[in-house]
Amino acid sequence: MQSIQQQIESKARIEQIPFETILKENEYYLKQVQNAVRNNIGASLPFSSEIANHIMVSDKIPTRALVLLKSASLFDKPDQAVFDIGSTLELLNTASTLHQHIKTPENSRRLHKHNKNIWGNEVSVLLGDYLLSISFQILTRLGNLDVLECISLATQNISHGQVLEISEPPHSATIKHWRRVILGKFAGLFGAGAQSAAYWGGADNLTASILFSFGEHVGMAVKLKTDLNELGKKKFVKQKIKNYELWSPICFLLHECLPDNQRLEISKKIQNEADDPETVNEILNLIKEHDLTDMVKSEAEKELKLAKECLLNLEIDTRPLLPLTQFSVI
Repeated sequence: MQSIQQQIESKARIEQIPFETILKENEYYLKQVQNAVRNNIGASLPFSSEIANHIMVSDKIPTRALVLLKSASLFDKPDQAVFDIGSTLELLNTASTLHQHIKTPENSRRLHKHNKNIWGNEVSVLLGDYLLSISFQILTRLGNLDVLECISLATQNISHGQVLEISEPPHSATIKHWRRVILGKFAGLFGAGAQSAAYWGGADNLTASILFSFGEHVGMAVKLKTDLNELGKKKFVKQKIKNYELWSPICFLLHECLPDNQRLEISKKIQNEADDPETVNEILNLIKEHDLTDMVKSEAEKELKLAKECLLNLEIDTRPLLPLTQFSVI
């Protein structure tokens, strides 16, 4: 007779669930997270409707919320507390985005075009701080100290990641540096969601810790897949170069593909001539020449494999989470 984990491992090898099916199965719970975002922001704050709408449409694939909801389902049926936790993750992610882009207000916030003229540096900082305060008010109201500590640490790691990001110029940043930044700024919220779900469900610290690692790996894969999608769009690649952004394909290109002399030459051009169309075209040609698509996708799949291994280390039936280790789903 197979053990639970043997059954999980067998199922992981043979079952590929379409994303549309997963989305439909979780439609009700995802809607509750969206409602919690709107309710917790409230209507009295200027720009509140814009913030809520941005959060609703910014993630076409709501993997962060799915990690939380599916992790919670391992223990019990998700309730309002879980939806409120989900809303804090979205608010914290938006606050991070607001703070991150204050240096370029004309491109800030990744919001709709009609908002660009009203979201300047000062407003962005204040709104980001306000969302942070709302998040911790929500968590305090929930009264679960483990969840509060978990998300507090994730918030601290976001700030740490942002400091790391500006500590190293993008033209010299290695993929190792990129990973450290993204773990703090982005993937940690996925981990915090899974770990918070474990604490909500009354799980022990080991289970919570393993689920945190699972969420982190999924978050890293999500970011890599986002970078992969951008890699296929010329305008996005140009934007990354011209805006001097830390971006995994550039890190891979410079430090995994080019010989030292060429790497130093291209790094210098990125540093000093990022606005030069010839520099941009040269980098575009190098990206095409070295076919970074396979490299970035392979890295994402490695993260998903590690995420699956985390699930196989748990003594509970983790089959509800296995679909989130599929590249086609995240």
